[in-house]
Amino acid sequence: MPQWSPAHRASKKTLTILSAALLLLCVSSCDFFRTLAGRPGSEQILQKRELIERAEACRDSIERARLDSVARSERYVADSLYAMDTLMRSGRLRKASAIKSVPRKNLKHRYNIVAGAFSQPANAERLAGRFRSAGFEAELFGYYGGMNAVLVAPCDRITDALESYRAVMKLPSAAAQTWILVNE
Repeated sequence: MPQWSPAHRASKKTLTILSAALLLLCVSSCDFFRTLAGRPGSEQILQKRELIERAEACRDSIERARLDSVARSERYVADSLYAMDTLMRSGRLRKASAIKSVPRKNLKHRYNIVAGAFSQPANAERLAGRFRSAGFEAELFGYYGGMNAVLVAPCDRITDALESYRAVMKLPSAAAQTWILVNE
């Protein structure tokens, strides 16, 4: 057997210790054992976690949007009920079906503010002109029997009708008998 010098033995010993330490590091890592077992490594686990977090954020976003939509719908219903109740209590809401002289098929919108009714079309046109100059949409509507109503701010939502009614009533040309005609 050959004789090794003390320096050679020390370098061989150092090399053996370093190899053992390196082998120990490779064998002791979780990824090494996971790879041997056919399991995902740390990098794959992090990617999967990011996918899950993005999916949860998307789901939360959809749920928030759904809840916001439900809240808007509930506010709309509450506002509509308030408007309907306010107008019914004031006696300013009348159904077209209850008035025999109103040709319902000629009404274009569900709600119309009736600012006045005249037997002379010129008088009705003069009042409609006042409302138009105040920024409202106004049109003449012929009743059966020759009456001409001035319909102001036609709309299809009760909340818009109440808001328009309040705005019309603030004008000096608004009559105390102004009311809302509902096409039902």
